[in-house]
Amino acid sequence: RQRRQWREQPGRALPVNHQVIADFLAALPFQFTSAQQRTMNEILGDIQKSQPMSRLLQGDVGSGKTVVAAAAMLTAVANGAQAALLAPTEILAEQHFKTLSRILEKHSSAPRIRLLTGSLKNREKEEIRAQIAAGTIDIAVGTHALIQEGVEFKDLGLAVIDEQHRFGVEQRATIRSKGFHPHILVMSATPIPRTLALTVYGDLDLSIIDEMPPGRQEIRTRWLEPRERERGYAFIRNHITAGEQAFVICPLIEESEKIDTAAAVSEYERLRKEVYPDLRVGLIHGKLKPAEKDATMTKFRDHAIDILVATSVIDVGIDVPNATVILIEGADRFGLAQLHQFRGRVGRGDKQSFCLLLAEKKENAGD
Repeated sequence: RQRRQWREQPGRALPVNHQVIADFLAALPFQFTSAQQRTMNEILGDIQKSQPMSRLLQGDVGSGKTVVAAAAMLTAVANGAQAALLAPTEILAEQHFKTLSRILEKHSSAPRIRLLTGSLKNREKEEIRAQIAAGTIDIAVGTHALIQEGVEFKDLGLAVIDEQHRFGVEQRATIRSKGFHPHILVMSATPIPRTLALTVYGDLDLSIIDEMPPGRQEIRTRWLEPRERERGYAFIRNHITAGEQAFVICPLIEESEKIDTAAAVSEYERLRKEVYPDLRVGLIHGKLKPAEKDATMTKFRDHAIDILVATSVIDVGIDVPNATVILIEGADRFGLAQLHQFRGRVGRGDKQSFCLLLAEKKENAGD
């Protein structure tokens, strides 16, 4: 019913200029996979219709969803409309901003792209909001800051929502209200079984990128029992010695008497002092201020940190190609979708990557 209601509303057809798309593809430093080509054609086919698009683009971490979405955003801009890309965290929004800036700067009519997040100074926010309202920004990338009351688009033609499971129905509705029934593309790396997709996301058409770019190696996943912990630590050390980096994921920020799982703060202290006193160990968790999180992530990205101890705050939007090992403490405490997202933090370069799952309880290993 929701799907029918949305489609019955008048939308704005955005005709595709095939020369613009050809130039865009030619300027990329890589070739689209056939799955990227197919999903791009499905999306471009939708936005040419006068019914508003409502589509879910699903593809594994690193399968190239953002660059497919970029082709659609470019089409919106070529039609004189604006596009928005909404991400759940500042780290992810900033990453999308850099990716889009890099792949679109070589385009003959490079769109004007700006980033709007909550941590910007008020004066800067006001300036960007004024530019969005005036239409001088073609593509606005941002966090929830993009859907707040003070943000008015001059002519929003396409809204892209990344990691859409982090946004509620009302937030999707809010971004829709920012334009005249704009086309909506939502993206997710979380694998969704088809039956669940039909029930939970029944109002969306489904496009799936089911192949990885060439050169990407499958991430090897190993289950470790508690007694194999030292083996895991030695494995990480070997990769750090080879010039690579690693993540250690913990389920909690502070110790809880009820839950015997390693907590991030105490685990960080233990790893830093006892296990890897000679290595550079960093810590990131949800209670840190955004500026502190960003500073730590920048250090990790710039290889000023060898091992990053983190909570689930890093389950989306961290792209460090040199990180090749992720050790997940208390793996039995996370759901499959979250484990899948964690594993996607490694394997983003051309080196073989590994995911080590450390379970507290042996009997859960077969589940």
